[in-house]
Amino acid sequence: MARKLIVACGSGVATSTTVAEKIKSKLEADNIDYPVEAVDYKSILQELPSASIYVYIAKPDDEVLQAAEKLGISVYAGVPFLTGIGVDEIYEGIVNDTRK
Repeated sequence: MARKLIVACGSGVATSTTVAEKIKSKLEADNIDYPVEAVDYKSILQELPSASIYVYIAKPDDEVLQAAEKLGISVYAGVPFLTGIGVDEIYEGIVNDTRK
């Protein structure tokens, strides 16, 4: 299985890049070497097979969630990385998934 964390927002530019950078620097601070990539939501179904962790900004539609589940990909909300509320709990889950 591919080992990569993807972050997707509507355009794949501003928000997802910000969240991807925050996750990347937290992982680096914890000495966890794990690829993190910001992607465009429009291409999410093509990106999922190459990922093991998916962090979303806007709630993904059912088709995307079902595809992630079928592929065994862990899915997390990314908004806490912007607001700072609830971020520790989500980050802890991501860290656990990087060790799988």
